[in-house]
Amino acid sequence: MRCPERPIHDVLAIRPARGFTLLELLVAVAVFATVGVLAIGGLRAVLVADHATQAQSQRLTELQVALAVLERDLRHSIALRPRDGFGDRLPALRYSPVTDPEQLELVRAGHGEHDRLARVAWRVSERGLERVTWPVLDGALAESEQVRLFLPGDPDARDEAQALQIRFDFVDGRTREITDSWPPLDAGERRPAQVVVHLIIPGLGPVERRIALTGGQ
Repeated sequence: MRCPERPIHDVLAIRPARGFTLLELLVAVAVFATVGVLAIGGLRAVLVADHATQAQSQRLTELQVALAVLERDLRHSIALRPRDGFGDRLPALRYSPVTDPEQLELVRAGHGEHDRLARVAWRVSERGLERVTWPVLDGALAESEQVRLFLPGDPDARDEAQALQIRFDFVDGRTREITDSWPPLDAGERRPAQVVVHLIIPGLGPVERRIALTGGQ
C-alpha cells in the first residue's frame, strides 16, 4: 500500500525553524565589535594626520609671509642713522647677539602711506617672531612700540632647543668676512653686502635665507 504523496510545501512547513545559537550570536557580536574598533582607530589616525598636515601647512604659510616681509625690509633699508632718546646717532642697521632685547634694527624707505621712512626691528620674544615699528625715527620711546606677531612660538616648548629661534650673520662686502654682529668697529657708514637669516622653527627645523642689500658693497 502506498502512502499518498504530500506537496513539497507541506513537507517544508512541518520542519521546525532553526535560529542562531547563543554561541553564534556571541561570535557575530565579537566580529562586529572588532571591525568597529579597527574602523574607529583608522579614522582617528586619519584625523590626526590631517590635523598635523594642516598645522604644518599653516606654519609654512606663516614662515613664507614672515620671510617675505623681512626680506622686503632689508632690501628697502637705507643708510640713515636715527637718534636715540639722548640725541646720539645710532647705526642705520645694527644687531648684536648679546644685547637685550636681541633684535635687528634698521631704517627702511617706502613704508606705509606717502613712502615715508620707518624704523623697524625684528626679534623673538616669548610670543614668537615679532616685527616692531615706531611712529617716529628719532627719540622713539619703548612705550611707543607697535608690535606685529608673524610666527607664534610654541608655548609647550620645554627647553631652548625646542623653541623658536632667530639669529643674523652679516657678510662684509669689503673684507668678505662673516660676522655675527653689525656694525663692526671700522664699518663707518658701510653697510653689509648680505644678511644671512638663520631660523629654527619647531616642527620644521632650521631655515636659512641669504638677503642681498641694495647698495651693499
